[in-house]
Amino acid sequence: MLIHRRLLALTASVRGWLALLVILGLLIAATFIGQGVLTAWVIRLIFAGESWQAAAPLMLAILALVIVRAALQWFEGVGAKMMAVAIKERLRTRLYAHLLDLGVGYLVRERTGAVQSTLVDGVQHLEGYLTRYIPQCFVALIAPVPIIAFLYLVDPLIAIVVVACMALIPIAPAAYSRLLGRYGQSHWEAYSALNARFLDALQGMITLKAFNASERHGRQLNEEAWRLYRATMLQLMISLVGTGFIGLLTGAGTSAAIGVGSVTLAGGAATMADLLLILLLVGECFRPLLLLDRYWHIGYLGIAASNAIHRLLDAQPEVRSPASAIRAIPGVTRPAVRFQHVFFGYNAGERPALVDLSFSIDPGERVALVGRSGAGKSTVVALLLRFFDPQRGIITLDGRDLREYDLESLRRMVAVVSQDTYLFYGTIADNLRLARPGATQAELEAAAQAANIHAFITGLPQGYETIVGERGMRLSGGERQRIAIARALLKDAPILILDEATSSVDAANEALIQDALERLTAGRTTLIIAHRLSTVVHADRIIVLEAGRVVESGTHDELTTYQGTYAQLVAAQASSFSLHE
Repeated sequence: MLIHRRLLALTASVRGWLALLVILGLLIAATFIGQGVLTAWVIRLIFAGESWQAAAPLMLAILALVIVRAALQWFEGVGAKMMAVAIKERLRTRLYAHLLDLGVGYLVRERTGAVQSTLVDGVQHLEGYLTRYIPQCFVALIAPVPIIAFLYLVDPLIAIVVVACMALIPIAPAAYSRLLGRYGQSHWEAYSALNARFLDALQGMITLKAFNASERHGRQLNEEAWRLYRATMLQLMISLVGTGFIGLLTGAGTSAAIGVGSVTLAGGAATMADLLLILLLVGECFRPLLLLDRYWHIGYLGIAASNAIHRLLDAQPEVRSPASAIRAIPGVTRPAVRFQHVFFGYNAGERPALVDLSFSIDPGERVALVGRSGAGKSTVVALLLRFFDPQRGIITLDGRDLREYDLESLRRMVAVVSQDTYLFYGTIADNLRLARPGATQAELEAAAQAANIHAFITGLPQGYETIVGERGMRLSGGERQRIAIARALLKDAPILILDEATSSVDAANEALIQDALERLTAGRTTLIIAHRLSTVVHADRIIVLEAGRVVESGTHDELTTYQGTYAQLVAAQASSFSLHE
């Protein structure tokens, strides 16, 4: 019997259901034992030449046991499902909450499809092990005891033979568990990899079609499917060897018991009816163990998946709220932000993104970060939202280290309009209310009007109740961007981050949205990330980044007069714009 301590711990909140399943399993085993005894008694009456009327009550009792067993098995099935639902609901809630704690840093390293497999399929596969195998372990330990005690009274040698064979049966899974565990892990990894690649294909379908690469990607999927097939067959081969060994021991135990009973019968110390009773009872001794082996195979996928589940649960967040976190900044509506000698590199600092970065954003100031791709602009946003912490240096908000703040409170103070706008499957109203769940319809409309999207929304057949599709794919890029701006307006946070906020906006609407952004940024501490330098001309200050360092700082007029990096970027964009014209 292989009981994994960490998996058993998952049943801590449903021990009542576990105890009920054990009791039901014992009662079901008792009906089989009772049926065997009554059957032997009926046959004894037949051998004795009794009339069928004498055996009729016994046969009715057998029928009653069959009906009772059917009812018990129904209750057992319902109980197992109830226990499974409770465990899976609690475990998925725990995993999801932990995944939220792990944050962006964890998802940067892991494939989305693999994480999805763990949360969905991995938890699902635990059902067989937790609700069938573990209760049956207790049944297999308890149910044979009275039978063996009775057999010992009838013939001690028979009892010893049966116990010896029964003791060898649990050795089989233990003997090949390490080998099966290795192949089981390979099977789960292959399954997870196939799921991850399939999810990639679904999410990137437009790209695959555009590059005529769907057939090539299909071949890769086929290779992953064959890898899963081979892993499944290898696992099945090892598993069936164990099943054959257990069948051999069961047959050997039954045959040996009958052999000893036959010798006793030949010596006149037992009757044919006694031998039949021994045969039936020995079979009931092995029945719980045979069921245990069957449930082992049903639940083994859960054991293989549990490694991924435990890896996720054991993963530590890169950032966390301190024990005595600051939960709010009373009275502060325009906080100051300071980056002081900040160093940050991805892959534990191996790939530097920011090097000795220092700059400040005063209360209510609008500061723009500009620079070539890879200069570190997006990393600044990630650090300000505490998706990561710097390896060196300090970031302060209103004079306090960001690491002193409660994460939820910190992010509540920041509104973001990002370059890659993400809309969740649901209605436009649902996506707007991510910023403020209790917002009224009038507040939604006011924010949408300020973002120049209200007229478009009301022109849709369902208006604000229009389903946007997965990732907002039923809307254009500009429409998604304006909804994101409306969402930021609705949040009304004291710190605003505009990360390429107008990157997907057409020229016709850009002026209107810029007006909306002017109203949005008024009085707020604002960080503007921009490639299109025309959008930051009116910023209070422009900071130019290069290779993670500040190389220039000043207003648009000052920097263009200086004729440095910023002036070169402006000239390059102007030239590019002229060529496109």
